Amino acid sequence: MAGGIKDLGVPAVDPYHQKELRVEYKNNQIAVKMTMRDIYVYGLKTATVHDVRLHADEDRFLLEVDLTTPKVYVNGTYRGEGGWNSLTINTTGTFNTTMTDLTYTWKINGKPEKIDGETYVRIESFYMRPDLADLKSYITNDNPDTRELTNLGNDFANANWKALYRELLPYAQDNWNKIGIRVANKIFLKVPYDQLFPAKS
Repeated sequence: MAGGIKDLGVPAVDPYHQKELRVEYKNNQIAVKMTMRDIYVYGLKTATVHDVRLHADEDRFLLEVDLTTPKVYVNGTYRGEGGWNSLTINTTGTFNTTMTDLTYTWKINGKPEKIDGETYVRIESFYMRPDLADLKSYITNDNPDTRELTNLGNDFANANWKALYRELLPYAQDNWNKIGIRVANKIFLKVPYDQLFPAKS
């Protein structure tokens, strides 16, 4: 799937391109709004599948896939507004994030559905929660008035990435869920179930 599946309309997953992502985060005195555009994700084609489990019957479908990926690199452009107490910062620029030694499980939930006499599966949720060995991020700031504060923010984020990762993970998971459902349904709603998972002879 790295290069996509044209016949099914499945997009390339390495690099995966997302046109836009909006994030709004609030925690006590901290408030951040960010719009990221032209996001590219690299490294998924280097993933190794370690195990696959299928739980399915007439009413449910659950596919679990255990994977590891040595490195994922993400970059793009952004426009952001941040505030801490009465201090407000407006920034634009580029960002990049490098994650290493990812361990995760895809949990793909759906339900069988009859379409023109054939059984397909409609995917309803896609869940994953990667564990990481390390995460490094960096953002630039085109606004010279607040560039020094951005540099301090980079240092703080990289020194405290584990805590920030836990805080921001739900936002990422919501985004992955939407992408996973959309991509998976391009396969599961176009290829009949018995072709994807032939019965043992």
